[in-house]
Amino acid sequence: MALPMARPLSGSCGTPAVGSLLFLLFSLGWVQPSRVLAGETRQVRSPLGKPGRVFRSRVGVPCHVLCVTWSGLSTELVQELAVALGQKNVKLSAEQLRCLAHRLSEPPEDLDALPLDLLLFLNPDAFSGPQACTHFFSRVAKANVDLLPRGAPERQRLLPAALTCWGVRGSLLSEADVRALGGLACDLPGRFVAESAEVVLPRLVRCLGPLDQDQQEAARAALQRGGPPYGPPSTWSISTLDDLQSLLPVLGQPVIHSIPQGILAAWRQRSSRDPSWQQPEQTVLRPRFRRDVERTTCPPEKEVHEIDENLIFYKKRELEACVDAALLAAQMDRVDAIPFTYEQLDVLKHKLDELYPQGYPESVIRHLGHLFLKMSPEDIGKWNVTSLETLKALLKVSKGHEMSGYVSACHKVATLIDRVVVGRGQLDKDTVDTLTAFCPGCLCSLSPERLSSVPPSVIGAVRPQDLDTCGPRQLDVLYPKARLAFQNMSGSEYFVKIRPFLGGAPTEDLKALSQQNVSMDLATFMKLRREAVLPLTVAEVQKLLGPHVEGLKVEEQHSPVRDWILKQRQDDLDTLGLGLQGGIPNGYLILDLSVREALSGTPCLLGPGPVLTVLALLLASTLA
Repeated sequence: MALPMARPLSGSCGTPAVGSLLFLLFSLGWVQPSRVLAGETRQVRSPLGKPGRVFRSRVGVPCHVLCVTWSGLSTELVQELAVALGQKNVKLSAEQLRCLAHRLSEPPEDLDALPLDLLLFLNPDAFSGPQACTHFFSRVAKANVDLLPRGAPERQRLLPAALTCWGVRGSLLSEADVRALGGLACDLPGRFVAESAEVVLPRLVRCLGPLDQDQQEAARAALQRGGPPYGPPSTWSISTLDDLQSLLPVLGQPVIHSIPQGILAAWRQRSSRDPSWQQPEQTVLRPRFRRDVERTTCPPEKEVHEIDENLIFYKKRELEACVDAALLAAQMDRVDAIPFTYEQLDVLKHKLDELYPQGYPESVIRHLGHLFLKMSPEDIGKWNVTSLETLKALLKVSKGHEMSGYVSACHKVATLIDRVVVGRGQLDKDTVDTLTAFCPGCLCSLSPERLSSVPPSVIGAVRPQDLDTCGPRQLDVLYPKARLAFQNMSGSEYFVKIRPFLGGAPTEDLKALSQQNVSMDLATFMKLRREAVLPLTVAEVQKLLGPHVEGLKVEEQHSPVRDWILKQRQDDLDTLGLGLQGGIPNGYLILDLSVREALSGTPCLLGPGPVLTVLALLLASTLA
């Protein structure tokens, strides 16, 4: 017996033949093809819980398969079909669920067996009585309400029926009431938000899609009042802003101005992710712009006439399309007070770069604020900075912001100082004082020529770690300043202060320190200038290092220890008892050929450098 063919359909749901239904049943594994091919097509029945061999847990079922006129099929069969869909966890669209619900003139008694989302399309009036309605709405609370737009008739009739079922009178709700409503709580009118803000606002945070105007006004008023659960905006913390999430777009300027600016700044800096301050996607109430149009066209309602807090609600593409670069430059003094995210700051920087490709004017630079953290040394190298106030403003922002994801703050400050020197003509004391006050560790980013202007009075603010990146030429400049700054100290106090600068110390000062039993650690000794270490005697080094002298054995193959060993007599090295080898053997003389080389003008063939020390093997007896 041939299977009947379904008629072609056009438009929305039509009336296919039984073949379409059989296609669905095959997909669900609800009947076996062998039975159908045998001619059992009039009363297609199968005991529930005994699926056939063909099974698909998720199938896309065309609307015309479900929305049918099932002539010849009993109500019981349609109910069994709905139960089978629930058992197989078939995911259906809103239109498919609507079609199926239309055919269920009498829903089965076992609601738990039906697809959960199907209950959204059933008439709640069919579940009268306290027990029936509570069972029905306890299941509805777990369904995906957002399958239906807020204006859909099925969704509009559910909330009033649910409130009646749960015995809610007036607009005062308990936490249990909100929990029982589930997703329907997202549809609560503004009066419920106003009177039950403590329990309703936390639920609205989790709602998808935008709130309607009535809800927004009620939520804004409730947040501004500062009642529970969030309290006054003046007491909000970073975690409060995190908790509010999708409610942030409803805040008005009075609320935003009440939030501590430090909290806003910290919350903004903490994350580079898409912020909760941005408007959620309005996929239901407003169509989206095409991507190629979004980059160039500003929606009329988003046009920007001034730089203010409203811009924190703009998405990246809206900032790109709607903010005029000239307006931004003219109102840069407002930018740092607005809690823009890093992604939004990227957009603003791009606009300034396009407006000033040759470098920003100082009127813009002075008000960059946290946007300065986005600048590269190449950007800064284009500037002309003449004002000390501009320098102070940027150093204040840079202080403490050597963070991952940004160029080293000190590297940028060094470039900034170069631009200040060019703009002011010199690195004067006021400039240096400003630099060291905000960023002492940035000294190593300056050239030795610039460091020569650093006054000794600021050296005391330098921490040991601030000098880690200083090279020998820089320490040569800084050491005399440090010695002068700490000259009134003595003993261990002086050594603690001068130690970070000893990489620039001459031999004479190292000899003087050796007489003070300072017990220099090996790490400091290894950073000393090679030329300053070589003239030291074994006794002087022993006194300089104290108990740390044993570390020389570990470092005997590294400069300057290796070079120092070669300059010492072996019998002197042996007195240390460390097993150091490589010194001058007993009975050998040291001949300095540097004088002969200088007089002859002939390079020494035994090694590089203007001064070369060689060992000449001479018997002591020949010197008599």
